Amino acid sequence: MHYGVKTTVIALLIIALAGCSASRKRKSGGMPGVTGDASMTAVIGSVGSYNITEKGFVIKRGRIEFEGTDTDGSFSLNARLNSKGDFFVSVRGPLGIELVRLLSVGNDIAMIDRFNRTVYVGKKDAVMAKNGLPADLMQTVLGDLPQVEYRNFEKSGNNLTMYATEAGGIEREITVCMDEQKVCRESLTDRVKGREIILDFSSFMNSGEIRYPSAITMNDISRKVKVYLSIDELVSGYDTDIMFNLPDYKRVGL
Repeated sequence: MHYGVKTTVIALLIIALAGCSASRKRKSGGMPGVTGDASMTAVIGSVGSYNITEKGFVIKRGRIEFEGTDTDGSFSLNARLNSKGDFFVSVRGPLGIELVRLLSVGNDIAMIDRFNRTVYVGKKDAVMAKNGLPADLMQTVLGDLPQVEYRNFEKSGNNLTMYATEAGGIEREITVCMDEQKVCRESLTDRVKGREIILDFSSFMNSGEIRYPSAITMNDISRKVKVYLSIDELVSGYDTDIMFNLPDYKRVGL
């Protein structure tokens, strides 16, 4: 696969695959690693109450923009994540013509390239591990607060920063803007693979009982790629099954 095309595929998959495991891993109760500080536990519990992944959601109108790939530009986007964690996203160009469709059901993933009549297929866990990314990324991409074991935290003004290391050695640094009651920055670092991704979240909106960032920037520093995601309309709650139906195109492994 051409490097530029592959980079675009991975950038899209980061966004799509993020939804596949978050809703299945949510825990009840307080946040691990901060039980020694009741005030921090309360803050984190409040922030976590605005998470959007558990019940699923529909992005009715959005846009995605790429920099640093062979397909730079801005495209319209709509997406669905169901309560099982399965995901569908459609990226469209001028006149509403679908260019790319992404599917993730269970551990099966696929990107359908309509223009080149090619389907890129793989297993979610293998693709994420290969690219130095944690299996559960929904919190990262849409600004939900992940429930992981935090080894340390510190306050700076009106922000709370927490640090964690995943079992695979991926380091996470999460900053919560307490006035927004949401994650406003998260960085992922895999020092073995030399991978670093920074996400910034802003322009927070309310939709029912949830709160989400309508402007998201993903900066893949090691690959020099930036992805901008803007959400114009999001509706919380989606339970419909998503089918893993693929067209009869050329197959390429991820």
